[in-house]
Formats: sequence, C-alpha cells, structure tokens
Amino acid sequence: MFERTIDRVTRIPPLGPGFDGERHKAALVVAPGDLPATDPFFLMADDNITQGGAFGEAHPHAGLETVTFMLNGTMEDAGGRLEEGDVEWMTSGSGIVHAENTVVSTGMRLFQLWLILPEAQRNMAPRVQVLRRAAMPVHTEPGVVATVYSGKSGDAAAPTLNAVPVTLIDIRLAPGAVFAAHVPASYNAFVVALEGEFTAGATSEKLAAGTVGWTGPMGDGDSALHLRAGDDGARLLLYAGQPQNIAVVAKGPFIAGSSEELAGYYAAYRHGKFPHAGSMRPTAPQA
Repeated sequence: MFERTIDRVTRIPPLGPGFDGERHKAALVVAPGDLPATDPFFLMADDNITQGGAFGEAHPHAGLETVTFMLNGTMEDAGGRLEEGDVEWMTSGSGIVHAENTVVSTGMRLFQLWLILPEAQRNMAPRVQVLRRAAMPVHTEPGVVATVYSGKSGDAAAPTLNAVPVTLIDIRLAPGAVFAAHVPASYNAFVVALEGEFTAGATSEKLAAGTVGWTGPMGDGDSALHLRAGDDGARLLLYAGQPQNIAVVAKGPFIAGSSEELAGYYAAYRHGKFPHAGSMRPTAPQA
C-alpha cells in the first residue's frame, strides 16, 4: 500500500471572459500544454453563467472524452437535461456533434474535463452516458459521504463505461472527518477543493476552496490519499486516471494521434459524417 502525497498545488485562476458574452465567465482548472504532468487529463474548464438562456452553439468533438459535472443549476439541449449533481460522460471517438439548442439556468456552474483516449479507442463509435446523482453508488463512513461517478470507493463501484480507466468521486466531509481515498497506485490524480478546508496526503498539505492538489503515479498496486476536514467540513472532487503515455496533436475541439488524423477529423466534420448527440439514445450505466 502506497501512501500518497500532494506533489504540487495550483489555484483556479480568477474568472475571465468566456465564449458566450458578458454573462459567461470561465477559468481553467487544468490548463492544457503539459500533458506529461496531467496525463490522461488534457484540460478542465470552470464555466459560470450569470444570466440564463440560450448558450453556445452546436459543435463537434473527436478523439477525446468530455466529462461534464453540473455543480449548480441546470443545462438542457437536444440530448436531454442535466441537473445539479448530474454528469454527462461523452466519448466522442471518431466524431460527434453536441450542444444543440442548449439552454442554461441563471447561476449555472459546471466543470468540463477533456480526457485523451487510448490509441486503440481513439476512433471508437461515439457514445453518451448520463450519470444521475441519485442513481450513483455512495460509500459512507462516519462523517464521510462519497458519491462514486466512475471507478470505486470501498464497496461502492460505479457501472460507468470507461475507455480510459478513471475514478471520479464527489467527497463530502463533516467537520474533522478523516477519509482514505483509495485509487490504483499507477494513476495520476488531482483533487479540487470546492468548499471548506482540508488536509491531504502524507505531509498534510492544506487545501482550501479554489485550490487543486496533484498526486502523481507511484507504481503498481493500491494507494491511499488521506484526507482530514477542517473545522467547517469540506467538499472536494477526486479525479484519478491511468496515464496513456502517448503523443497527441490537438487543435480546436479535436485530439488526434497525428496531423494526418487531425486533418481527417476536420474533413469528416465538413462532409457531415459526424452523428449528432441529440439523435443518440444516452447510455444509462446499469449497476
């Protein structure tokens, strides 16, 4: 059993202009550009809406997975409605178009993560999984409620289909509560502090709301990240995934293995070969 430490701490930057006018503010929780350090996580955005209504426009993705976690409010498009605590896990694979006729609520906040896909699955058939908070397994201990969206915690194992092995857990800690979050030692992992304060890892690194703590791969077997909440309790998201150790080429909404593959995605999209997420029946993982 490896005991994890927090190797580095970053902070979510102040919100800046988003892509949809003055009412949309955004920041990068995970910035792109250093994949060896963040693998398999390519980027993660923190999107905030101050006034509800139509949002963005339909756009494509290929060669990656998007994991959209609704922190506050609602978002609805041609593919359905996401409410607070829901997650959309979209595998774009060979290509998909989504976010058609999107409408969001005032005060909406979401995290959208981009995951690179393994070479063998990069051009798999696209799929969309909708993970409802109420349907997700929950691991509880004294002072701890851990909702498991992917991977497992104790006896709580999510049925989510993964192209890249990934753990995603929403962890709520009562004041002073302690918890050992177990993930495979080979995973790269980070925790995002959403509320309160807590210490993490063997050196009891202090993390407060708005900070991100990273812990890197340690070898084979099991590992534990020890958490202890402060006097007011805490809430955090744990993301952990198996590094893919591959080179990728990214441009716009696509992540490819080569410039030629990237050009192929653009050509396929221009020729209308990408299916639309709104026309697909979402996959509801079965326990």
